[in-house]
Amino acid sequence: MSERVLFFPWGWGGGAAYTGRCLALASELAGAGDEVAFADCGINSMVREAGFTVLESEPEAPRPPDRHPMPSYLPFADVERVFAIAASYHRIERVERRLAADARLIEEYRPTLVVIDMCPTAALAARAAGIPVVSLADADFITPRENGWMPWSTVTPRTLLPHPSSLPVWDRVSRGLGLGEVSRAEHLLWGEVTLVSSLADLEPVEGPPHRGALHFVGPMYWNPPGAAGSAPPDTDRPKVYVTIGSGGTVGRQALQNVLDACADQPWTVYVSSGFAFEGDLVVPDNVVVAGFTGLDTPLEWADVVVSHGGSATVLATLLHGRPSVVMPFMSEQEMNGRELVDATGAGVLLRTSRTTAYGRLAFSDRYSGPSDQPCVGVADIRRGITEVLGDATYTERAAAWGKRLRARRETADLVSLAHSAAPHRAEAHR
Repeated sequence: MSERVLFFPWGWGGGAAYTGRCLALASELAGAGDEVAFADCGINSMVREAGFTVLESEPEAPRPPDRHPMPSYLPFADVERVFAIAASYHRIERVERRLAADARLIEEYRPTLVVIDMCPTAALAARAAGIPVVSLADADFITPRENGWMPWSTVTPRTLLPHPSSLPVWDRVSRGLGLGEVSRAEHLLWGEVTLVSSLADLEPVEGPPHRGALHFVGPMYWNPPGAAGSAPPDTDRPKVYVTIGSGGTVGRQALQNVLDACADQPWTVYVSSGFAFEGDLVVPDNVVVAGFTGLDTPLEWADVVVSHGGSATVLATLLHGRPSVVMPFMSEQEMNGRELVDATGAGVLLRTSRTTAYGRLAFSDRYSGPSDQPCVGVADIRRGITEVLGDATYTERAAAWGKRLRARRETADLVSLAHSAAPHRAEAHR
């Protein structure tokens, strides 16, 4: 029996990875005969390019960020802070408006399954309508540990970002729908089935599942049908692939620092500039700047990958057995650099943070030490790339993890796992 599936990717200032992960599953489900559509959120251009329908929503539907200056580092310590600050979900009227819009789409489309990627209002709307939820998640979306996005922090999440808490709003709304209390924001992101695009050995989720079944399925990401810009060049020199995000949290200066670090070096450099950078950069002769290229082709080409530390990017880099140089622009990216790159020995992390007693952040760069600059400097970036290119053990360790990730990805039946969330599907398998 085929399903009718409605996807809700996170869109309040998030990067392409949330929408891309949904597209990866949507492609599998559509190939198996399911009907698939997307809510008007996330990055709609990606959805339409993949050939899926986008349903119209209210004018205040989530949107990718405008191209304006962002803080150099976003210290979200847990998922509640993301909800409260990125989407203003500490305001009950905001939650109720978004919940009503999601409920209206569900009522009109009449799905048999709802898939969320970090969209709490869609999860609540689906459950209130009796529709099972499949959740696509990073491990830190659903972790029970405190400071889940920033476990090295020694202060509370609200000490770093003192906006009002969204938790009382979630609890009130959930109780009003007859869905019970909400004691942690992370609980909103558990589905009847939850799929984590990683390995339990890399990113364990401690404790029993809050709801439904938890499955680690290996990396999930999406490559556009037509890559933008020039293909990676043929070269005999060491190959450096640069991808530092789609522009949501990355300033122009950070990318320029990377380009300057690569100037006059004996490398060939290929840059995926994402959606945000369309010029006004000084590009060295050994650098090719493309657009939204997807990941597989440049990762196959590269010897080393310079990235922002986004989950999809780091895991895809490991999947391809390539070592990383990570320069993070927010707490979750730093955590990915700490846990998936530095701790595994599959590359280097160029910047770390620590929290002070008064809720401030102090930064230290890998080679030059304490820094008050908004982003990693040219010398540190150049030295990080040089170190990884000069030490084959980084690539060896990345390749070992890549083998394990590929094995998990190849054996994970995403269609069956998603279908198992539907009661009639589960009954049919008995």
